Amino acid sequence: MLSSPVWRGPPALAFRAGLLLGGALSAAVLLVVGSLLRVPLPWWARWALVALALLAVLLRELRVLRFTLPENRRLVPESVFRLGRLLGPLQFGLEMGTGARTYLPSGLPYAAAVAVLLTASTSGALAAGVGFGLGRALMTTAALRHPGDWHALWGRWSARLAVVLGCAFTVSLAGAFLAG
Repeated sequence: MLSSPVWRGPPALAFRAGLLLGGALSAAVLLVVGSLLRVPLPWWARWALVALALLAVLLRELRVLRFTLPENRRLVPESVFRLGRLLGPLQFGLEMGTGARTYLPSGLPYAAAVAVLLTASTSGALAAGVGFGLGRALMTTAALRHPGDWHALWGRWSARLAVVLGCAFTVSLAGAFLAG
């Protein structure tokens, strides 16, 4: 479906814009809800909760712990394309960019959500949301443009990628902690 010609040119740009908007929208919702949750918690307790969430997710990514994370186990329906050549891909990207309607191949977005919920400034939340949308756009683009079997390659390298991405996420979160 994503490899069809409809995903080139303006529809592809609309899809990617939807991914970015969806990520920003999710971050904004987390920021608003988080503004209520932060009030009774001192800064160190908020960061301790973020660290615990990150530790749990990292142990899950490394397959040390096994637990499911809440996710909507449905794909975005193809019926969104009834909206036309541009609005359909935009809605598809928006729904995928929120992360609320599709599968998430990693638990790291959950750790990011906890960090945004409990610690992020407005600009930090926006950066995290747009970063999530960019990550989804990069993944989709890489899968579409890869010359071989993307899914087989992903399966072969996913354990190592989990370690690399987990380390990168931990370093960026530590940077946010030190800067904040």
